[in-house]
This record gives sequence, C-alpha cells and structure tokens, in this order.
Amino acid sequence: MAEQAEDQVQDASSDAGQEPEMDRPGGGAPAQEPAAAFTEPAEDIGTGGKSLEIGNFRVFTDLRLPEFDMGHCKAYAADSLSRSDGRVFALVTDPVLPTRYDLLRFLAGVHIGGQIDLLDHDVAYWPPFGRKTMVLFYEKPKGGRVIIASGKNRSIDEQDIASVVVEPLMNVLQALSEKGLTHRSIRATNLFFADAEGGAVILGDCASGPPGFDQPLVYETAARMASEPAGRGVGTLADDLYALGMTLAELGIGRRPLAKMSDQEIMDIKLSKGSFQAVASQEKLPLVLIEPVRGLLSDNADERWGFSELHAWLDGRRTKPQQGNTEKRAARSQNISGKDYYTVRSLAQGVSKNWVNALAPLRDGSVEIWLRRGLGDNDRAKALSDAMRQLQWGGSDKRAAEDVLIARSIIILDPKGPIRFKGFSAMIDGLGNMLSYDVQHGRGPQRFSDVVAREIPSFWFGRQEGFNPDIHKLQQVYKNLRYYVQQKSAGYGYERCLYSMVRNQHCLSPMIEKEYVVDIGQLLPALEKFAENAADESWPVDRHIAAFIASRLEDDVEGQLMAMQNPSDEVEYSRAIISMLAIVQWRHGPDNLQNLSHWVARLMEPAVKVFHSKARRERIETEIPKLAKRGNLVELYNLINDEQERRKDQSEFVEAVAEYSEAESEVFDLESSGSARLEMAETVGQQAAAFASTMIALLTVSALFLMHMF
Repeated sequence: MAEQAEDQVQDASSDAGQEPEMDRPGGGAPAQEPAAAFTEPAEDIGTGGKSLEIGNFRVFTDLRLPEFDMGHCKAYAADSLSRSDGRVFALVTDPVLPTRYDLLRFLAGVHIGGQIDLLDHDVAYWPPFGRKTMVLFYEKPKGGRVIIASGKNRSIDEQDIASVVVEPLMNVLQALSEKGLTHRSIRATNLFFADAEGGAVILGDCASGPPGFDQPLVYETAARMASEPAGRGVGTLADDLYALGMTLAELGIGRRPLAKMSDQEIMDIKLSKGSFQAVASQEKLPLVLIEPVRGLLSDNADERWGFSELHAWLDGRRTKPQQGNTEKRAARSQNISGKDYYTVRSLAQGVSKNWVNALAPLRDGSVEIWLRRGLGDNDRAKALSDAMRQLQWGGSDKRAAEDVLIARSIIILDPKGPIRFKGFSAMIDGLGNMLSYDVQHGRGPQRFSDVVAREIPSFWFGRQEGFNPDIHKLQQVYKNLRYYVQQKSAGYGYERCLYSMVRNQHCLSPMIEKEYVVDIGQLLPALEKFAENAADESWPVDRHIAAFIASRLEDDVEGQLMAMQNPSDEVEYSRAIISMLAIVQWRHGPDNLQNLSHWVARLMEPAVKVFHSKARRERIETEIPKLAKRGNLVELYNLINDEQERRKDQSEFVEAVAEYSEAESEVFDLESSGSARLEMAETVGQQAAAFASTMIALLTVSALFLMHMF
C-alpha cells in the first residue's frame, strides 16, 4: 500500500491553483499530535503506523494516499470494520471550509454509476489538526486516477471518449439534477477509472468543500469566474455542463486549456472572444470533440447543450451548429484606467477591478452614452441613468452612496454575474460560503455586512428577468438578512446570517469551535465537555451559540432572544439562556448533562431572585444542587419558571404588601396624632363639665322652688 502511494503522486500543479496545504486547518504547519488520541493497530496490516477508529472505519493517520487526494483535501489509508474487501480510503476535509450538506445526505450509501461511492461520513477528532473535522469515506476506484503527475497518464482514445467519459458523467448529472443538486467539481483532474481496463471513468469527491472551490478558473463559466473561489455558488445544471465541455477539451488536448495564461488573462480572453473561441484559438482540439465542446462551452446558458443534444451526439446525429458564442461588441471601446473594453461583461469586470477610477466615467455619463451609441442598449443606459439620479439623494454619506452606485452599475452591466462590492466578489448563491470563508480566514464579516446593509442583493434580484423558481427561493432566504445584520444583540448579526445560509456550517463559538458542531444535537454534548473547566462568571450562550440555536432549532426562540437584548436585566437574561438550553435538551438530549447543569446552576441566582418569599427562595436554592446533580436542564428551568408557584408567590406578595400597608397606616395614625387627641380630650372634658354644672344648677334651682312652694 505504501509503495502504491509512492508510485502514484497527484499532480498538485494540475489541480486548482488555490489549494492550501492540509496539514492544519486552512493550510500551514502541522499541529502537535496528542499521543492519547491514537491507538496502535490491533494487527499488522502492512502500514506500521498509528490509527484511530471513526464510526465503522479505522483510519491510519500516518499513511497518506496522495493518489486519492481530491481538491484541497488529503486522503489516508483506511479499513472498514464491517467489510473485508479493503477498498476504502478516508478523505479528511478542511474544518475551516463548510462541506455540502445536501450532497452528503444524498450520496452517502448510494451507488450512482459514474460517481465515486461515498460509503459514509462522520465528525471526528483529527490529531494533525488538534481538533475535530468531517471525514468522508470513499470506495477506492479500481483503475486509479486518469491524470497524474508522473507522465504515465493512460490516454483515452478520441473515439472512446463518448462511451468512456460522456456517458458516465451524464448519468451522474441526470441523477443529481433530478434531486435539484449540482456537482460543481467536474474537471479532468477529478476523474478516475472505474476499472483496471479503463472502460469507464467515475467522478471524484464533490461534497468536501464549497461548490466550485477547487475548480480551476478556466472551468468556471463567464458569469461565475469573476467570483472568489469560496463564493462561486451552487450553480445549476448548465454550470456542470460547461465544466463537462472543458473536461472534454482537456482530455482531447492532453493538458489544461489556456494553462500558460494567468487567471486575469484567461478572464480577458474568454470575455472578449467567448469561451469556445478562446480555447479553439489557443489549442488544437480533436475534430471529433469540436462539436460537443462548442455546444457545451456556449456562454449563453440558454443556448448551451443539454441532455437532448448530448444524447443526439452520442447517437451519431448531428445537431444544429451553434451560432455566435460571443457577446455583442461595441463599435468603440469604453476606457477605464487606461484599458479598453468592448463588451458589457468585460466592462463590469473592469469597473470592479478599478473601483475608485471607475466612478468618474459613471458619473459624467460616459458609460451611459457608450451603452446607447456603442451597443444600442437603451434599457441598460436608462437603468444606469436611474441609478445616477438615486445617487443625488444618497444622504450625507457621499462615499457610501458612491460605492452603492458602482456596485449597482456592475449589476446593471452584468446582471447574471457575481455581486461585487469593493474587493468582495461572490455569486448570489455563494454569499453564505463567502461569509464563512472571510470569517474563518481572518477577513471578518464586514465586507458581507456592507453588501447586505446597502441592499446590493435586493438590487441584484430586481435586475433578473422572468420568473425563475431557484431565484425566487433564494430571494426568500435573503429576505431577512438585512434585519439580522442591523440587529446588534445576541442571536442576530452576521452570525444569524451565516447559520441561516450555510446548512453545514459548524458553530464558531470559541467555546466549542474545535468540536465541529454542525447539527443541533451535537451542541449540548460539546458544551458539556467545555463546562468541565468553564469560568464561574461566564455564560454558556454567546452570540454564535444563540444564532446557531435560532437557526437550527425547530422551536421559535425569538422571545428568548428579545429577552437577551438587555444583559443588564440579569433576571430575564439568565432565564432566557436557561430556557434556550432546556429546549435544546428537551428536543435533542442527552438526558444527563451534569457539568453543564452545574455551570447553569451557578448562574441561576438572578433568576431565583424573582421570587419574593424568603422561604420559597431558600427552598429553591436547596433544590437547585439536587437537580443539577441529575443533569437535567429542563427540571432546572421548570424550577424557576413554575407559573403556578410564581402566581402564588405574586399573590402572597400582593396580600402581604396590602397587610403591611394597612398596619403601617394604623401605626402612623397612632404615632402621628397624640397631641391632637389630648386637645380633643380636654375640650370634650370641659364641655362635659360645663354640661354637668348646668344640669346640677338646674336641679338645685328646681329643688329650691319646690321647697318654697310647699
């Protein structure tokens, strides 16, 4: 096995130029390998190295298989613990690049003719990285790689390309398109022979990273090649068919088309001449491949060959030849920074590459006049004029308004192309992966936030013609992004955008980032591990975890997020955090989270203060350690959120307040009215004495009168 790894070395230079080294996440030097993470092989299988078990597989971490490297990912020897044929290898993904969730779910355990078999995938600790990542397990192709660096390439006869290459790849594309999926990794260097005789090829991995990330620029359509690799987007079947056409060209020529040109030169020649003419003018295509390559490399997606044209070609029937493949050229050029441009798409790219200098010809109307007179394109000219008028109402932030004008002008010129804003460039369906790349590679979220806050995606949607269900679906996804970006509290911001758009994005909270938490069910076990050494004053929910829960959980937690907007309100803030974690445990488990429960218990003091009764607080404080020991967050939350107890406590409190108020009033009356009572008593006494004296006098006079009479 080791000898085979030495004999077949992958041609790194023949694959995507942007591939990083995978000795650590994102490339670079390897991390220290903890010895405890390894186990020695139970038996000598010829590897002589260390291994670890991942699910139903055993991976040998020091036995590389470079002949099975795919794109930016490295391959390692592996054994299946449930099967004995030994034709398995492990492909280790880069943890700072999201994998493709939709394809992993569809391809795992399914055999599709023409596609390498994905046996399984799992998240596991990878010692060279010092953290967890996604590991994919593939069945080894029996015939090896089609293109290798040693010069021992097994050429495919021109007459056999239809059966050996086109038919298997069409089968893959049809299977994926039926599910609404795309491959986005079709290229000659990602082809393997399905058998030792070379009777058919199979496609390699397509799920280990962002779509199109490993594609050489020449393989990307004129619309998508201006995007940064991470932002090229999922694309459509038409993008895969274009890549198939370039694959046929490379196999027919024997090397990558336009390989001697730089990326910028490739873009320039494809934009000026059209994709097919760019290749045909520089390379010698076999006659048998000219027709399918011309049809598949059409820059107009509506005119590009589809399955019906390919089937007709396979059956030997000639199809109607494509007419012009190039964009309409203006009679005169539009100059930007000393360079002449003759087509709207090339001008759009020129504007994006000369952001500051492009403002003047946009503002003075030069580009608008060029569109009207040079191309007769009044619709684009009017749209550009409208954008200029909106600039005049741009408010006090003149620089920001000018940036928006340039970004909108690029979309007007190239409505099918990427969103470009200063140095940012990504397709509308690649914005999420571009954000993920920026955040994890040191650029931060600001570029993405600027694009969304200035409503550039909304303008892009507004420039699309006709109804496209894929575009409509994307528009629904982006509807809430601006609101998320504008909110500053936990659970919103760029973090909410990231987890909402990238389904396989692992949680980037510093507490659990190395645990590679992709599914909501993995969250609490990761926090349980972190809770072993968590600081007493720290909270188990930060901005990333709050946004991750809000995006992944089926339940609505907007109420809890609203309560978290004011951290100074310790009672509501703590209750909101405990509530979110309790819901996650209730939905996804596990049942016992002792470390996390004790961590939460230490933070429950503010929530306990909500009760007025001292006896009740003491009882709850006594119950908290008991429930924490059982590891059940739901019980802890119910303890402080028992509505019946809270209503009873509130009712008793109101009664106590009323009784206290009445007693205090009586005391006040007694204490504050003593002198008045003395005065009143003296007055009453004087009145009583006067009355008594009067009565006595009357009685005496009456008695004397009677005595005198008788």
